[in-house]
Amino acid sequence: MEKSVVVKASSVDLAVEKALAELGAERDRVQVEVLAKGGLFQRAEVRVTLKETVADAAAEFVNGVLSAMRLSSRAEAEERDGEIVLDIEGQDSGAAIGYRGEVLDAIQFLTRTYINQEKNSSAKIVVDCENYRAKRRDTLVALANRLAEKAYRTRRKVSLEPMNPFERRIIHSALADSEIAETHSEGEDAARHIVIVPKGVELREDRPRGNRRDGRRGDGRRENRRERGNDAKGDGRRRERAPRAEEEEVPDGREYRGYYTDDFVKADAPKSGPPKFKSFGGNRKR
Repeated sequence: MEKSVVVKASSVDLAVEKALAELGAERDRVQVEVLAKGGLFQRAEVRVTLKETVADAAAEFVNGVLSAMRLSSRAEAEERDGEIVLDIEGQDSGAAIGYRGEVLDAIQFLTRTYINQEKNSSAKIVVDCENYRAKRRDTLVALANRLAEKAYRTRRKVSLEPMNPFERRIIHSALADSEIAETHSEGEDAARHIVIVPKGVELREDRPRGNRRDGRRGDGRRENRRERGNDAKGDGRRRERAPRAEEEEVPDGREYRGYYTDDFVKADAPKSGPPKFKSFGGNRKR
C-alpha cells in the first residue's frame, strides 16, 4: 500500500525535504506532486508518495497471509546480497514454521508466485523465521556427511527421504567436493529424493529380504511347515506322514477298548481299570 504525505513550506524544495524526513525515505524512492508552487504571501505545497518496492509488496503479502492464518507474527523485509529476505517474528513462530519448515516453505512459494505474477518481478524471495533457514542448513550438511560415511563404510547406496529443491541443493553442495561419495536425484515431483553413492569401492548387492508376516523366505518362496511333513532333520526333503489306521470291523458281541484288534473283548466282560469308590461323606451312616 502506497503511503503519501502533504507538506507545506516556503518553497517546493523545502517542502520535499520535510516530506522525505517524515517518510524516512530517499529521494529516488518517492514520487513528488507539486500542489502549489508558492510565491508572494503564499506557501508551497507538495504531495510526496512513497513508491512501493518489491520488498514492500512482499512484506505486505506475507503479513496478509499471517493474518489469514490468525497468527500474531509479522514480517519485515530486508534486502541482503541480492535477495529479499522476509523475517517473521512473533509469538506464533512455531506455527509459522511448521513441521520441518513445511508451512514456511508454503508461504515462501506463495509469495514468490505473487511477486512474479502481480508485480512482474523475478526477485529472489526468502521467507525466514527465527533463523530457521540457517539452522536447517547446518542440520542437512551434518546429515549429508554422516550418510556419506555410512555409504562408504557399508558399500551400499543410501536413499534420503523426499525433499524440496532448496534442501536438495544443500545436500548436493555439501557433498560436491567429497572424496568418498557422490549424489544424484531420483524420482519425480513430490517423490524426488537424493541418492548417495560411495566412491572408489565395489557396491554390494542388497539381498532380498522376506517378510515374515506373509510367510515368505528370503528367496521369495513361501515357507509352510505343515507342507513339509515329518521332516525332523530339516534337510529339505519332504516326508509324508504315516497314514492313519483304518477302522476295523467290530466283531459281534464285542466292543472296542483299544487300538489293536486284540483289544476287542466281550461286551459283558468286566472292564479293567482302577476300582471305583463311592464318594465319602454324603452316604456315610453315622
